[in-house]
Amino acid sequence: MKKTIVNSLLVVCVLGLVGACFMSIYADIAFDEQKSVREQQVIARLLQIREAEEEFRRAHSGEFCGTIDSLVDFVKNGRAVVRIDEDVWTDELAMDYETKSDAVKAGAYRSDTIWQSAADKLGISNPDSLKYIPVGREGAMFQLRKHEAFNLKSNEFDKVCEIRASLDDYLDGLPAKKVKNLKSELKKRGKNRADLFEDNADQTEGKWFGLRVGDLEDPQNKMSGNWE
Repeated sequence: MKKTIVNSLLVVCVLGLVGACFMSIYADIAFDEQKSVREQQVIARLLQIREAEEEFRRAHSGEFCGTIDSLVDFVKNGRAVVRIDEDVWTDELAMDYETKSDAVKAGAYRSDTIWQSAADKLGISNPDSLKYIPVGREGAMFQLRKHEAFNLKSNEFDKVCEIRASLDDYLDGLPAKKVKNLKSELKKRGKNRADLFEDNADQTEGKWFGLRVGDLEDPQNKMSGNWE
């Protein structure tokens, strides 16, 4: 009788351990799946913002837009370059005019820029949504900064831009312990992290984690994403 009871208790314990292991594995899988889904949504929005920045640069002589609000305004109300139609610069024109500018002034050379609504060209139907991280913490916004960084290869200062989505924002609502463990793992691997921007340097643990395009410190980045 006692042996039967002991065996029954052992079976219950084993089943409990198996259940606990299964739930732990399931919880990890569920977290990874939700994280992946959210990251893909954030990446899609970051790519839209990158395209908007590229259109802004084409329309503003290579200058980056410096704030997310002004970029949204450009998409809503600005114009994007569709194409530039030019007459062909020929040897005959070069003989008569020193530069294209001289030829344009004389009416001998034409250069017309064809424009389109920025929102239409980019295919963005709701520009106001562009600045908001699409998942996680309600109302959380992308951070956008620009400045100039010294390029060691060219020995010149290059214009650079960086757009960020904080991991704490887009994973908000998922288990806090798993988010903390993820940040520890990313820290060990040196991935998806960076120094904090000056205006929020008093937040979190002294390091920023998340998804971003561009790099304020690396002019060689060329607006690539840190997941690419």
